[in-house]
Amino acid sequence: MGGIGAFPNPSFFYLVGKSKILQMKIILFYLKVGAVILWTLFTSIVFLFVALFSKKRSSVFAKTVNFLALGIFPILGIELEVQGQENLTLYQPCIFIGNHQSALDVAIYGAICPPNTVAIGKKEIALIPLFGWLFKLSGGILIDRKNKKRAISQIDEAVIAVKEQKLSIGILPEGTRNRSGKGMLPFKKGAFHLAIASQAPLIPIVISEFGELVSFKNRILKSGRIVIRVFPPIVTSGLDESKANEISQYAYDLMCPTLNEVKCVIY
Repeated sequence: MGGIGAFPNPSFFYLVGKSKILQMKIILFYLKVGAVILWTLFTSIVFLFVALFSKKRSSVFAKTVNFLALGIFPILGIELEVQGQENLTLYQPCIFIGNHQSALDVAIYGAICPPNTVAIGKKEIALIPLFGWLFKLSGGILIDRKNKKRAISQIDEAVIAVKEQKLSIGILPEGTRNRSGKGMLPFKKGAFHLAIASQAPLIPIVISEFGELVSFKNRILKSGRIVIRVFPPIVTSGLDESKANEISQYAYDLMCPTLNEVKCVIY
């Protein structure tokens, strides 16, 4: 006697359900990324006009990245925990140095960027429509890493900004993002020559590894908490250029082990 038909194996429903959940996660990922892009465009347009009509354009940089972060982290469902926050403002003007993992670093450092601070970035940033233009217009300093002579003159420009304008400078000494998301790349020496030449203290900042929380490459976006540790200053007053390598190694040895201590939290 013929039956009505075999009832589907329960694993079939499990696989269908799992597939739909995956599809929803992918859709949600792109919706959030789209919202972040729109917020970045909105921020860039608004603060381009602010910079154009500002008497002190360098003051616009911190306001821009603060505002950028204000929108991005609620969209992503991410909270920031800042350890040693008092060190951000007690020793200005100073040179901030930090580890570099992802494009999200712009918003993370932006969230804690104090007033009268600008950043150093590679010259290619200027080619990014709106945001790149704003970076330069609001006092950001662009470095041509392929032209050593020009790069030195641009570092000299940063020294003047610290000494005469009393601006703090943010720079990521790895030079490029660490795509492995683990540990830190070797430091380039520009940040340390800048600190010694300007006799400004170095303030190291370490952001917890967050690849399991946010990875645009792997389409991962999870709600959670990223931890940021801001260290007391490394004093450079009285040092000369011969100490740049020593200070660089000291900062690296201080920061790298900290990545094993500060951990992001997935909700």
